[in-house]
Amino acid sequence: MRSVMKALCLWLLLAIEVSAEQSGSLEIKGSYFPKSLDESFDTNITAEAKVMGYEDLSDFQLVYEFIFRKSLNDSGMDVVEPRQFFLSKTFGEIDAYLGYRHTFWGVTETRNLVDLINQQDLAAGVSPDNRLGAPSISFETYLGSGDFQYWYIPRFRERTFNEKNAHPGFGLPVLPAQFAHIKGTKAPDHALRYGNSIGDIDYALSVFDGTAREPVILVQEADPPKIVPYYERMRSVGLELQYTGDSILYKFEGLTGTQSENDFDAAVLGTEKTVYSIFETQWDMGLILEYQYDDRAQAQIDRTLVSGIRLTANDEFDTNLLFLYTVDDEFSQSLFGLEASRRLRNGMTLDLNYLLYQSDEQHLPLYSLIDDSELSLTLGYYF
Repeated sequence: MRSVMKALCLWLLLAIEVSAEQSGSLEIKGSYFPKSLDESFDTNITAEAKVMGYEDLSDFQLVYEFIFRKSLNDSGMDVVEPRQFFLSKTFGEIDAYLGYRHTFWGVTETRNLVDLINQQDLAAGVSPDNRLGAPSISFETYLGSGDFQYWYIPRFRERTFNEKNAHPGFGLPVLPAQFAHIKGTKAPDHALRYGNSIGDIDYALSVFDGTAREPVILVQEADPPKIVPYYERMRSVGLELQYTGDSILYKFEGLTGTQSENDFDAAVLGTEKTVYSIFETQWDMGLILEYQYDDRAQAQIDRTLVSGIRLTANDEFDTNLLFLYTVDDEFSQSLFGLEASRRLRNGMTLDLNYLLYQSDEQHLPLYSLIDDSELSLTLGYYF
């Protein structure tokens, strides 16, 4: 099946006429894991190519995004597939879409609870840009001054995982996923969202009925033990709020509902204050503070506090730095993250990322990720 998908992607790419609406990127990422265990690797190289484009087919418009990724030491990261490949057509005031399509819901910086349409490609990292393609039928229209969306997703995409001794890895083999719904991956999902604004407040309400995007991780007793991802059914109502002031943002995302007959609540509340021209330079500084709560079974930590600093150089090279520190409510485990990016000349970019997991207690979730602390450098070329 995988070879068939690869051949289909290559054929589709060759079949599409290259036009001015086509773009893409090439990235080479080198990773170093300073605390890697003996059974794993301490360095890795990953190559990724994307081709994106738009074609006008008279009555329809075709949008596509193909991804090709190969990792030197982690086959869990390898992928060849269309991330987006959909047809769109306007019927009066309604835009209709058919095929593999992405969207993003949410307003907060560190976690987007309401972003439930696309499955995450977790093997490639936690960035919201890493999304799996999934077939869907969707409609968008304006109701008054607001945007209304409806999504029907007839087939579920499972979350990707790294190899058992990769980064991050469970150290155990991952068995095929199990599902609460008898139809498994063929159980359909439905979602609605309405977004609008009142003065300086942007808001959105959403409803979701389908398979939870994050699985509950079960350990099957065997010799050796094995990991089983278990996907529960979820019905939820989501709320997004953002107040935009002159130099401050207040953000909120909330999710409430039932998951396999159990009620749950989850929320992210935060703010970002921008200080312009710090120390009388062209740099701006954003101060970030967010609180996360999630009592669902799949949540590793139910309460966390995130603080951070965003630095923007406002230069011709689009230089940016982001520092984030995440800690649980008992200050017993934490994650420090650094992201730095800069455009080079001739369409090239350079990104530096650092993740450091810390925990002194073996029974805590982040303790098992200490060996996955990572320093990476990515060189990209955009065309």
